Amino acid sequence: MESPRTNDTLPASERKRIEKRDVRIKALEDCVTYCERHHGAAWVQHMMAAMETLQRENQMLRERQERLRVIFSSWEQDETPLQAMPSHNQAASQRVSSSLKVISYQGGDMMPIRVDPSNASADLLSTEQPLNIGVINRDGMSSQGPRSSHSNPASPLFPSETASGSIPAWSLTPINEYGHISPPLPATCPWLAHPDQIAACPSLPFPLDLLHGTRRNFLADKISQAIRVRAIRDPERLASGWLIYVFSKWRATPTMAAFSHIPPFLRPVLLQIQRGHPAAIDLFVFPQIRINLIKNWDKYDFTEVFDYMSCCQKVRWPWGEGILERDGQDNLRIRREFFDVFTRESGWGLTPEFVEKYPGSLPRIG
Repeated sequence: MESPRTNDTLPASERKRIEKRDVRIKALEDCVTYCERHHGAAWVQHMMAAMETLQRENQMLRERQERLRVIFSSWEQDETPLQAMPSHNQAASQRVSSSLKVISYQGGDMMPIRVDPSNASADLLSTEQPLNIGVINRDGMSSQGPRSSHSNPASPLFPSETASGSIPAWSLTPINEYGHISPPLPATCPWLAHPDQIAACPSLPFPLDLLHGTRRNFLADKISQAIRVRAIRDPERLASGWLIYVFSKWRATPTMAAFSHIPPFLRPVLLQIQRGHPAAIDLFVFPQIRINLIKNWDKYDFTEVFDYMSCCQKVRWPWGEGILERDGQDNLRIRREFFDVFTRESGWGLTPEFVEKYPGSLPRIG
């Protein structure tokens, strides 16, 4: 009786096949061991909870999409009677119709204006209107004339009114999906992926939490971490942090109360809820720059644009001037004069570096 052949007596091809099989079996055993060690019941429960959260978010987005579709359809119906008007009034009527759906700006402050639809001959501006943004010189002073006064905070500056019977503006959130980009963009607002944790945060942040971080406020701490890596002054750090906080709070949990904390110039313009774009664009303080970047952001190195804007977007606040004050209980709070500056668009400007680097992102002049 012949003894079984050993590996030494097997043909070379047979030995290679056996070795390859052993390697695959060993790899499968390692995978099973890893899954048993790391993918236990706790991991499965965590993934199920995450999946349920995503399903709720998807359902909410589908409902908002349907409501937006109804709104846009109603606008198209409203335009139908205007198209039947005589030819000598057609151009004016179309401008009036469009003025009800887009944001208008005037002057260095980019103040939105509202037009009486009954006055068809009014000179209407649109989101394409040339705009003058004040540039901050290297000494911190503005290159333009005195700042204009703040607009009436009670007036509806952005699409706070939609078609009759439609949903209010505070429930219309920007579209931050923009398709497949290669290479993918880094997450510039990673905290927005945790709406449940943001919902548990207070409606307004404490200034020290934004400046130095905190363990008590998830949103303030994440924003503080993102801002601290930037080479910017404390006034910009606090002002930008506060604006990002109130916008992100509303973005994650859209309510009328959260929307009321957002300064008018930072509220979404129509294009932000119509066209997909990176979430970081929503945080730029100048509405017209947001519009231009939404249209052309994929033509730039957007990460570089965001880095430049973070450093070149300046508050019109004197060097060395205090930004905090004590309240009646001896707690630190944002100084009222400083708050009044950074919560209006005229309180912000751009340094020449950004203007020279990205002239195409600025409003057209002339």
